[in-house]
Amino acid sequence: MRTIWLGSKVIQQYNLKDIQDKLQLSRVTALKLLGSGKIKAQKIGRQWWVNEEDLIAFLEGKVTSAKFESG
Repeated sequence: MRTIWLGSKVIQQYNLKDIQDKLQLSRVTALKLLGSGKIKAQKIGRQWWVNEEDLIAFLEGKVTSAKFESG
């Protein structure tokens, strides 16, 4: 997990291992959810990052069919 400060806004981000642990998923299943866009994520280099608000949206069933963003 990492914390990003954007002015007065604080954003928590989780990496793939954090997602696996929080959702009790295998690496393959977690990668499928991120890669398919079911959980909105950004791939920066070789690392996946999920914003806390996007993880909450997924858990609450407010999933969009957005693809991941790579950078």
